[in-house]
Amino acid sequence: MIRFALISLICLSPAVAQAPSDAAQTRWQRSAQQQRELAGGVISLTHEPLDFLLRRGDHFDDETARYEHMYDPDNLKRMAAAGVRWGRLYFYKGFGLQYERANMDKHVRAAALMHQLGMKVALYMAGTMFTETLYHEIPEAKNWEQRDQDNKWVPYGIQTFRHYACPNEPAYREYLKRIVKIGIQEVHADEIDFDNVMLQAEPKSCRCPRCIRAFHEFLRQRYPAKEAVVRRFGLPDVDWINVNEWDSSAQPDGLTELNDPVLQEWVRFRCESLAKYANALYDYVKSLDSNIAVHFNIKGVYSFNRYWTNAVYQPLFANRIDILSFDTGGYEARLDAGTGALVSQIRSYKMARHLRAGCEESLQDELRAAVHMAFNYQPPVKGYAGAPFMTSGFTPFLEFFRFYNDRYYTATEEVNDVAVLRNWPSMAYSINAAYVPTTLMEQVLIQHKVPFDLLFEEQLAQIGRYAAVILAGQECVSNAQAQTLLEYVRNGGTLVVAGNTAQYNEWRERRRVNPLLPARVEGRGRIIYIPQTVRADVRGSGPAGGDQEPEPGATLRRGERMSPAQWVLPKNHQEIYDAIAGGLPKGLSITTEAPLTTVMELLTRPKTRETIVHFINFDARNKPAPFKAMVRKQFSGQVTSVQCFSPDEDDPVKVPFQESGGQVTLTAPAVRAYSMIVIAQ
Repeated sequence: MIRFALISLICLSPAVAQAPSDAAQTRWQRSAQQQRELAGGVISLTHEPLDFLLRRGDHFDDETARYEHMYDPDNLKRMAAAGVRWGRLYFYKGFGLQYERANMDKHVRAAALMHQLGMKVALYMAGTMFTETLYHEIPEAKNWEQRDQDNKWVPYGIQTFRHYACPNEPAYREYLKRIVKIGIQEVHADEIDFDNVMLQAEPKSCRCPRCIRAFHEFLRQRYPAKEAVVRRFGLPDVDWINVNEWDSSAQPDGLTELNDPVLQEWVRFRCESLAKYANALYDYVKSLDSNIAVHFNIKGVYSFNRYWTNAVYQPLFANRIDILSFDTGGYEARLDAGTGALVSQIRSYKMARHLRAGCEESLQDELRAAVHMAFNYQPPVKGYAGAPFMTSGFTPFLEFFRFYNDRYYTATEEVNDVAVLRNWPSMAYSINAAYVPTTLMEQVLIQHKVPFDLLFEEQLAQIGRYAAVILAGQECVSNAQAQTLLEYVRNGGTLVVAGNTAQYNEWRERRRVNPLLPARVEGRGRIIYIPQTVRADVRGSGPAGGDQEPEPGATLRRGERMSPAQWVLPKNHQEIYDAIAGGLPKGLSITTEAPLTTVMELLTRPKTRETIVHFINFDARNKPAPFKAMVRKQFSGQVTSVQCFSPDEDDPVKVPFQESGGQVTLTAPAVRAYSMIVIAQ
């Protein structure tokens, strides 16, 4: 679910709570304090209806009074006066259209006032069915349910009064469209937010007759010829194929890889079913008004297999998602207190930028706000409020972000020297093991500040734009992909192959000869082989590792699964970095002497001919000393200025620089948590 508490707008970070005297305060601290004073006593909007809180339990005893005050015009006016420019209203939770219609009518009035006050309006759409109310309104809705192998409904965790609907049931989609139409045509929403976009892990995957029929049709389209069916499954007809059933609820937890061809195809089918369901809702919203922003809570990419677990494969949402959420616990930006691992959502931000989707993240914490400022993409959709305005808190970091948002945080493009490939069969058919070398390789790039992109096989045709492509533990590589990669090398690219890459083909059939090794390819490029990413010794050898809670939707997974606390740099991280950096004919676009506890993002802003370098310090106990950085010029012509922006300073600071041989050499000033260096040409 999308997690937003019903809280006051007064949200103090530790840095804010211990602000110095007015004379020593920055303009951002003073602004945040003023905004909080304006917002004193305001009740923030929430996506959760009162009916749900009362039915679920676990709420405050004054919720009814708070809800009555929340939509009071005076409350909304005070929100706007405090600078709030966006709000999410609960719109449809799953109780039923008739049951929730009174709330919708209330939202028509609230949204009209919010628009008059200059605020954008987002409407929340849940993705479950409340059996105690919806089934009274529409008895046939019971037929929309997901059904497991025992023909039992699939609940939302312990909230057994909420059932999941089948993504292959068109009647449910049409029902949701009726509600969306009300939100667009009557409430005039700027954004529609779809929650609960996920399927449940085995053995709770839907085996209803709709899904079984759709699965067989899916197989017929993928393997239309009898010979292809026999080659894939050893059977002559896809209609003979039965989806694997489990003899106990614990049996799926014992899997470490998917070798069964039916299970392999079942994973893909589930991912495509969920994506088609979401794509249809996106297309419907845009058919009514293309300016509306569409948000799906599909979460990010992590170090466990969400394709198998939750049927979420983000590339299938490309061009049909404007915003996605990060609300999976355990991934808050930090240096882990137990292991020292640098934890962040950087991978997920890079995935989202590739989809051209913005990300929604809690920004009350300085470090999370800094990561968001550096790595988030802001989609050019009129209904999108802008990243720093989609939060109701007021902190110095957010005031800095809001002030500079339009000027420096929009219309940016990444500069990436290398790409890390996460190809479908490797990551889908390995429950956990393939995620270890991939995660560790990405961690080397993050902490050594190598400009990199996250690449999926759907974007493999784009590899020519990168100086190097890295395959770490990508054990399943098709012959066609291998030829694409070898042709890339012949044309001058650097291919970095690590671990057991290409040991199997795309069906996880073991190869006798690896097509990518030995590393002898004619042409202008090269292949670099890294035998192993040597994992550091860290505590926590169980399923979750460390003391972090397992990620929702991924509990009880056995095998070699990493928790965020285990994202410790591999023992041979320096050798890996040296091999990658040394393998690029033109070198890296940026090199720095910043410590490994800092991260960097390199962007350009073409319309203003600026190169933007973001630096973030994850070590709150140690402020890094000024450090040298060398940045390759991204535009033609002379550099006219270099400035450093930080929430610690009222105004940008001029940075001395030298320009020679297409490089800009500068010394980045010491900053406590975050800085943005802008090179203008």
